[in-house]
Amino acid sequence: MTKFTKIEIRNTPVSLAPVVGLHCAGATWRQWRGLADCLCDRTDVYLPQLNGPDRVQRRHRENPFSLADEAKNIVEKLREMGSPAHLVGHSYGGAVALHIARHHSEFVASLCLYEPTTFNLLGGIEPRDVGLKDEIRAISAAIQEAIDEDCALFAAQLFTDFWGGLGAWQALDADKQLNMLGWIPKAPPIFAALMNEPLGPGIPSDLKVTLIYGQHTKPHTRRIVEMLTKELGSVTALELAGADHMGPFVFRERITKMVAQSIADQTTVPRHAIQLP
Repeated sequence: MTKFTKIEIRNTPVSLAPVVGLHCAGATWRQWRGLADCLCDRTDVYLPQLNGPDRVQRRHRENPFSLADEAKNIVEKLREMGSPAHLVGHSYGGAVALHIARHHSEFVASLCLYEPTTFNLLGGIEPRDVGLKDEIRAISAAIQEAIDEDCALFAAQLFTDFWGGLGAWQALDADKQLNMLGWIPKAPPIFAALMNEPLGPGIPSDLKVTLIYGQHTKPHTRRIVEMLTKELGSVTALELAGADHMGPFVFRERITKMVAQSIADQTTVPRHAIQLP
C-alpha cells in the first residue's frame, strides 16, 4: 500500500492547487521534502512513498508489474482531494506522473518533471532509439542476473553507477547504501514496466508541462525529453547547467526553486471540475 506524508499548510490562505511529489527509483518520499517546505505556506503537499520491492515482486509473480499498479493508490488519493493537483516527479516518479496524466487527466492541474524515464517511447524504428532501448534491457538483465546469483551488492552498484556515473555507489553513505540494497529487487520489474507501458491516450493539449533535464544527462533521458517536447502541446523545456540525471539531489536548492516557480506560474483555477461518484 502506498503511504502518503502530508505537509500541512501554515495558517495562510491556499493560493495554489495541491502538490503531489513522486520520488525516483530507490529514493523515498523525503526526496521532495525541501519542495514541500517551500510550498506548504501556500498549499497542501502530499509525498507518497511508492511501492516497495516486496509488494512489487508479489504483484509481478501474478502478472507483469505495471505503472498502472504503481499509480493506483495515487489516483485514489487524487480523487479524494476533490481538486486537480500539480504533479512533480523525477525519473521513475516522472513516468508515473505521465501515466496518471495520460489516463486520469481530470485529476492533474500541471506537470513538472525532471527526466521522466518513459522508456516505452524508445520503441520506434529509428536505429538510435532501438539501440538506447537495448541498453536499458541489457542493464536490467545484468541487475536481474546479479540478484538471481545472490549478488545484491553488485546489482545495487550497477544500478547506482548507471544513473549517477562511475563512483556514485561509493559516494553514498552507509544508510543510503543499505536502503538501496533493500530496494534493488524492484529494479528489474520497474524497468520492464517502463519499457512495456502502452503508449495510451495523449496528454491534453491544454495541460501545462515543464520538463527539466540535466546538461550532462544520459542519451536515453535526453532523447525522451526531446520526444516528449515534440509530443506535448503546452510544454516548457529547461536545461539545468552542470547536472546529470541525479540533478534533483546534487542541485537540490536550484531544482526546488525551478519546480516551485513552475507551479506558481500555473493558474490557481482547476482545469477540470472533478466528477465524484
